[in-house]
Amino acid sequence: MKTVGVVGAGVIGACMAFSLAQRGMRVHCVEPAQPGGLTTDVSFARLSAFQQPTYARFELSHTGMIEHLRFAAQFDSAPWWHPTGSLAWGDEEDGGDAGGPSFADVAHRLSAWGYRTVWCDAARVNREWEPGIAFPNARTPAVLFPDEGWIDGPKLVSEMLAAAKDTGRLTLWNGAVDGIEVHDGEVRALRLEAGDRIEVDAVVNAAGPEAPTVAAMLGTAPLEGVATRSSLVIDLLTDGDPVRHILRGAQAHARSAGPGRVRVRSEQVDARLPAGMRSDPGDELVKDLLERAYRTIPALESATVDRVRIGTAVFPADGFPSVGALSAVSGYYEVFANSGITLAPFLGRTLTTHIATGEIHPLWSRCSPDRLRTAS
Repeated sequence: MKTVGVVGAGVIGACMAFSLAQRGMRVHCVEPAQPGGLTTDVSFARLSAFQQPTYARFELSHTGMIEHLRFAAQFDSAPWWHPTGSLAWGDEEDGGDAGGPSFADVAHRLSAWGYRTVWCDAARVNREWEPGIAFPNARTPAVLFPDEGWIDGPKLVSEMLAAAKDTGRLTLWNGAVDGIEVHDGEVRALRLEAGDRIEVDAVVNAAGPEAPTVAAMLGTAPLEGVATRSSLVIDLLTDGDPVRHILRGAQAHARSAGPGRVRVRSEQVDARLPAGMRSDPGDELVKDLLERAYRTIPALESATVDRVRIGTAVFPADGFPSVGALSAVSGYYEVFANSGITLAPFLGRTLTTHIATGEIHPLWSRCSPDRLRTAS
């Protein structure tokens, strides 16, 4: 039985642990914090292929969305999965930012790529689906994306780790990795800060924002071409459930976060955050986000602010995941990505297959970890 160490128990790490255990491998998953309690918990967690600028990136995200449907079908219930659909609309004079495509251009491109889209106007949205949205006027064009949804990330992590434990092949370690032992070009063990040494046949770096730090433990060429993005999210306690779909408004995005809860964010506010920021965002940015949310959904003005947090994601700057084996070190595998919530079940299944059989999925053609190393 192959023994695999998984570094990180966010959404990708948990899906890896589950898939590996289901495949019959012995798994040691190492996480210094509450599993699913860091980036996964702060993510807006939308299942979407909306903002992918090329067909290759769209195909990967769309495949990830389809994988969630297949993944959920494996279980008697999937309490983490909320296929609500989403509604999107742009500014009245939206011609694209800095010469980029307009909202309408993006929606038409998605439709041409086979993404299900339903065009409508604001009046129909207010009448049939979301009466609480304050549109500029009744003729504002909007699009329903019926196949989108959102994921309760911490719930998914919890369920995956529980299912992996039920196989009897998962050990979960609460601690930080201090080193990866490599002898004669092969991974041999994980060392933890507490002094534990875990003998393994392979290591999967699924450490999310800490993936570059873990990769540096190999002593190989450092990671390059890595981007960082921060996002401010606010959870509101509401009287009732004023949001039925995911809303991608021109000023703010909003979705349910469970009964009596709404999560909001804004691309305009996120653009003002310094890259990699993880500290208190300050009153000005919080006020800006809340005002944008109130203008979009006036009923939220009566809500109570529950949690204000900043999530930080680290991912390859070209937009494709880093997934697969690093050629310089036998037994070392990497998996970190933008849109980790969307891609987690797909990456978990296909990387497990690769570890077990050597098979490389066709959609990985631009995803090799080697491309991020200077020496490669």
